[in-house]
Amino acid sequence: MERHGNSVISLLKNPIWLAPLAGVADAPFRQLCKEQGAGLTCTEMISAKGLHFNPEGSGSERLLRLSPGEAPAAVQLFGADPALMAEQAARVAEKLGSDLALIDVNMGCPVPKVVKHGEGSALMKTPELAEQVVAAMVRALAPYGVPLTVKTRIGYEAGEDCAVEFALRLQEAGASLVTVHGRTRAQFYHGESNDEAVARVAEACSVPVMASGDILTAERAVQMLEQTPVAGVMVARGAIGRPWIFGQIAMLRAGSPQAPEPTITERFALIRRHVNLTREWYADDRVARLRKHLIAYATGLPGAARFRSRVNQADTYEAVDALLDEYESWLIEHD
Repeated sequence: MERHGNSVISLLKNPIWLAPLAGVADAPFRQLCKEQGAGLTCTEMISAKGLHFNPEGSGSERLLRLSPGEAPAAVQLFGADPALMAEQAARVAEKLGSDLALIDVNMGCPVPKVVKHGEGSALMKTPELAEQVVAAMVRALAPYGVPLTVKTRIGYEAGEDCAVEFALRLQEAGASLVTVHGRTRAQFYHGESNDEAVARVAEACSVPVMASGDILTAERAVQMLEQTPVAGVMVARGAIGRPWIFGQIAMLRAGSPQAPEPTITERFALIRRHVNLTREWYADDRVARLRKHLIAYATGLPGAARFRSRVNQADTYEAVDALLDEYESWLIEHD
């Protein structure tokens, strides 16, 4: 059995992490974010039930694959059965070995298909069960030396703020770090993230607390790090179409007066890098998985609406390559 040298404290030397983004943060995107300066990347959330009941052929199993150069990386599991979660945590640790930085438990997902099974953010309604899940997983991971972390929200119902009490329970159960998204489950992703509620959790806990929610710009990330007691930030939507945000944050933290945007040439070089990583990673020729990223890359640029329409019609990598060449040339001409 190979023990790990990773610890939460060492991982926080670069406290700007990529959040687990369902349907977005596949291996090519994570590799790109790592190359752009993310301190840690995390898989999309993976069902512990899926790993248990269909261990060889499930989509959940495929989500465990890490990209070259990504390790050590985090894996996020979701579920509400302490024994099953502990079993699969140990299995993931055994499978990934030293490539695994930590295992995170999803206690923040608001979507109905997760919540209706008592999983994700629904665990905030059953804090005793949430504590049991964490304790069981911590025990299972102890022989491997793998830290267990939790990502949650400030509450479940609208207007609720139970994050301090909930986080303290998780800490007592053995969680090494807690990430708090500053919204309730009822808000989903609407309204503003409640920074004060997140800060109260960071002040109350003895383990590191990371902030999540509305980290959409480098300036916002640095503000959270400098003006609140959080130990780090998780970038989610702010990295979609803007993976260079990690480099921008590093520049601001190093004393740069501003976070410059990439030039058109730099932007398109990075987009092509993303396309090529995706082409190399998947065995099939489906380009549909790239569309959300390509559309996001064009957001705010001249001609974005026409580009978006044509992206939705492109069905081969060759068509995507040609479209990128054409759009880049057009942008340079009209700059």
